Amino acid sequence: MVRAITTVEELQAEINNEKNKGKLIVLDFFATWCGPCVRVAPKIEDWSAGEYKDKVIFLKCDVDQAEAVSQEYNIEAMPTFVFIKDGKEIHRLVGANVDQLKADIDSKSK
Repeated sequence: MVRAITTVEELQAEINNEKNKGKLIVLDFFATWCGPCVRVAPKIEDWSAGEYKDKVIFLKCDVDQAEAVSQEYNIEAMPTFVFIKDGKEIHRLVGANVDQLKADIDSKSK
């Protein structure tokens, strides 16, 4: 299940949650009016309930609903995927390239 983040405090709580230590967090910055965002969303939902269920934490952030979070991460294009591990940003992918996103998740979740 992909959890929606609406505040910086919610995001920090997820990042600092003990059960998430050592796991990859993938934060999907999207907009409801963004065609590529809408197309990639079902794939992320599938991954979160399937093959990455116990390895990766998937979060989503609507840039129009959570402007403070978007500003915190300097989001300029959608979708942008921010990869966080052990409290630090380790990677960023801009665009809805599903194959590249999967490859990045595979390499960063080890």
